[in-house]
Amino acid sequence: MPTPRFVVVSAPLEMRVATSLASQAQRAVMLALRIGRDVNDTLNRECITGDKAAEVLDAFSDAGGGPLVVFLLLVVVLSIREILLRAETRRILGLHNLHARAVALPSTGHQHED
Repeated sequence: MPTPRFVVVSAPLEMRVATSLASQAQRAVMLALRIGRDVNDTLNRECITGDKAAEVLDAFSDAGGGPLVVFLLLVVVLSIREILLRAETRRILGLHNLHARAVALPSTGHQHED
């Protein structure tokens, strides 16, 4: 059986990884630019600016209005969540500090001869 004249050798791993990372970074930048352009287009549309924005703010600021109540509930829930998270973090760090202060004494039963 004859030996093939040319052998296909793949590119080194570093080159393939660099090429892959460069293409993924390029796609991410293009996506970010597209999202930014879409957001700007949305914000600059006439239906969101002007009188519509003022109407939304007026409806939101009505005392006892639905959006204001939902917003206040959101603030309360996020505050409670933050308080519980801080309490649990303090508890975990307290246990960690308790175990970190424990002194580990070397065993005396195993002596090496010099």
